[in-house]
Amino acid sequence: MNEKDEAIIRVLGRRSGLSSRALSKMLNIPISTVHRRIKKLEQEGTILGYKALINFEKTTWPIGALLLINLAETILGKGHIPKKDVLRSLRNFREIEEIIEVQAVDFDLVIRARFQSLRKLSDFIEELRYVEGIEEASSAIITEEAVLPPPFIN
Repeated sequence: MNEKDEAIIRVLGRRSGLSSRALSKMLNIPISTVHRRIKKLEQEGTILGYKALINFEKTTWPIGALLLINLAETILGKGHIPKKDVLRSLRNFREIEEIIEVQAVDFDLVIRARFQSLRKLSDFIEELRYVEGIEEASSAIITEEAVLPPPFIN
């Protein structure tokens, strides 16, 4: 991966809807080069897809939360529950947008999720506590979300 690929990825990471023409002008790279490099990055699996930026306050899912999940080391009578099994269970919840594995003192996963109300968030946290392999779940409500503009490219 070279500097042009890096620049394309940095801009697309914040503004995925930009056309090749707009990227070309912004990065001062010929449009054919931008188009060819994007296709290559997609084929290699560097670019996995594109995501819309949504104003959730205008939807029926306005409440965003980060859920901090502590996985159990062992479960009485069952032993160790593999993390992949917990992740498989979590993928079934439509509220979950993203699951991030982390190395932290008090939690193992950070989940970004959306809810229709605070009551639904509270019910969801309670439901998570019944997922086999989850020891504890706590939450932080997202009060404001800001999408940063594409970085300045030299």
